[in-house]
Amino acid sequence: MLYEWKIALRFLKDGKAQTLFILLGIAVGVAVQIFLSSLISGLQENLIDTTIGNRAHITITAKANSNINSPDFEYINTPKKEDKLGNYQGIIEGLQKNKEISAVSPSVVGTALYNQGESSTSLVVKGIDLELADEIYDLKSRIVQGESDIDSNRVLIGTSFANEFNLTPGDLINLSLPGGSTQSFIVGGIFDLESEALNGSWIFMELSRAQRIYGLNGYISNIEIQMNEPFDADILAPRLTALYPEIDASDWKAENAQLLTGLNSQSSSSLTIQAFVLVAIALGISSVLAVSVVQKSKQIGILKAMGATSNSASSIFLIQGGVLGFIGGIFGILIGYLLIQGFIIGTTSGSGPIFNIVVKRDNLILVVFISTMAGLISSFVPARKSSSLNPMEVIRNG
Repeated sequence: MLYEWKIALRFLKDGKAQTLFILLGIAVGVAVQIFLSSLISGLQENLIDTTIGNRAHITITAKANSNINSPDFEYINTPKKEDKLGNYQGIIEGLQKNKEISAVSPSVVGTALYNQGESSTSLVVKGIDLELADEIYDLKSRIVQGESDIDSNRVLIGTSFANEFNLTPGDLINLSLPGGSTQSFIVGGIFDLESEALNGSWIFMELSRAQRIYGLNGYISNIEIQMNEPFDADILAPRLTALYPEIDASDWKAENAQLLTGLNSQSSSSLTIQAFVLVAIALGISSVLAVSVVQKSKQIGILKAMGATSNSASSIFLIQGGVLGFIGGIFGILIGYLLIQGFIIGTTSGSGPIFNIVVKRDNLILVVFISTMAGLISSFVPARKSSSLNPMEVIRNG
């Protein structure tokens, strides 16, 4: 097999211009594949992270519980106790033992109204265990002013709410609660959850205090869960409802079906484009090698007359196809990396890049493997043609 390699490389060197052009074509095709896949992957990861990065992947509620978790709500009465979860500690302990689950946080969810002069706004009050909730919302690191302190009558408010009403840590706020009562709280800190809606409507307070002011001692509104593998949320949720008949479990995938449909369509479009690029690469290699068979037919005829087998003649062109695909793939990685860096530089503002693009090593290895296989497959027809050459006819016809 050694001499087939020598002859294959010799043929590639003899047609330097032709070899360089096809290598450039392969490299550009591979670069487009890497750039597109990395760009779309980065965009999708950014969208997913924005949607569920610091959110609950599964939310457990009582069977009859109405959902007031959304920031788009009206000021309503306190939910009834029968709509809430009681004896929830056993459920939490069971969830915490599940290896698929990374965080479990119980919470009481209620509503309140804040008035300042002629302005007012409706708020979602979330009573939490700060240590447990921090594993989901990462609250402590998201405090932009003040401290993550919800002891006593301290609360955490969002940046949008604080800016709208010119509130700072240490300020006293009066909240009108369902039933007509009013209670005062001290702003302990201001958080930024990177969501205008949540920053403008959510208030966090200590779980036991929220239970008291909403008359829910011994009850909670829901249990929020974060998983090690977020995309398995739709698999775990029905298992939990089967395990605990008294609960409902909603997952983020069901609540964001349109987003997932858009991401799937995006991935399909990317794969279609990459498939056409791959076909173009294969056709380019096949065309060049087909011409090479004609150009080198005399040399092949002489080799066969000297005892080379048809398989050896085929191997020469298969090797050329594989080498072109492999080297073109390597150059494509370099060009693709430059394209990605150019995109990052071109779209970076003072606050940093619009989203992170990470090129995974496994993807690079896969791309080189695919381009090499494409080279081998596309050289199959020229290889068969070379193996069928009659050495006497080739030499006679010159």
